Amino acid sequence: MNRFTILLPLFTVMAYMPAANAYTTSLTVIASANAAYGSQSYDADSNVVNNIDGPSADSVNAFYKVPNNGGPGSLSEIYRSSASGFVSPGVLKASASASATAYAANVASGSSKVSFADNFKLVGPSGRNIDLTLTYLVSGALSGTAAASGTVQLSTGDRISFTENGYTPRSFSCSWMASCTGVATFSVPVNTLISLDAFLEVGAGASSYFKPTLTESSANFGNTGLVYLGIADSRYQLQSGSGFSYAPVPLPAAFWSFAAGLCAFGFSNLRKRVIG
Repeated sequence: MNRFTILLPLFTVMAYMPAANAYTTSLTVIASANAAYGSQSYDADSNVVNNIDGPSADSVNAFYKVPNNGGPGSLSEIYRSSASGFVSPGVLKASASASATAYAANVASGSSKVSFADNFKLVGPSGRNIDLTLTYLVSGALSGTAAASGTVQLSTGDRISFTENGYTPRSFSCSWMASCTGVATFSVPVNTLISLDAFLEVGAGASSYFKPTLTESSANFGNTGLVYLGIADSRYQLQSGSGFSYAPVPLPAAFWSFAAGLCAFGFSNLRKRVIG
């Protein structure tokens, strides 16, 4: 029998198989609580999660307590921090917090960075370019010594970035534009594979050195980092490697329950150390 006849069904099946490594997700979470800066007296936890064709989620915590001989009464110095994140195509979530009791001389800190990479095509009539509206929906809050930043970047060179900290309000920048918000329209080629990379990063720190009250900080971007792609011309359709539509539609309640459950599981893993 002709070898080509034997292999033809296999080629047909392979032609309809999804492309390998259609999308990737990555998450890095770090928490630390230093009770004696510059020495080994601390508690820390960190994790890195990298997935192919799947979401990434994790959370970490740090807790440290030491007698406060120089402070008022018999109070103890307590340092506490946490970080969590979730990422899938079109969805980036990150949170971090830190606290230190009064007169605590050292620091606690937490940080979280999430990112994903995907690709897409605008499929339709042949032509040079059409308008694509890119949206990076950012909704989060900072308190104390905390900061957040993020970027959505296309292989065409188009991007939207933002930064925010306790001293400056949230501000966006977009390629080719003097000023912008989290929404920008770019001219992109049709029937061409375009890569999309996005990240969201948050951090929080706390130190109560010579301060008579508890110091706390947080970066809560747990319901943010939504990436949308919109096409005004109905003759074209967006096809992504991940299969995600990037359309601005509400996610089902089950999704949020799943993500919240993952974070709750991580936070239950609190490690405690006590130094005399």
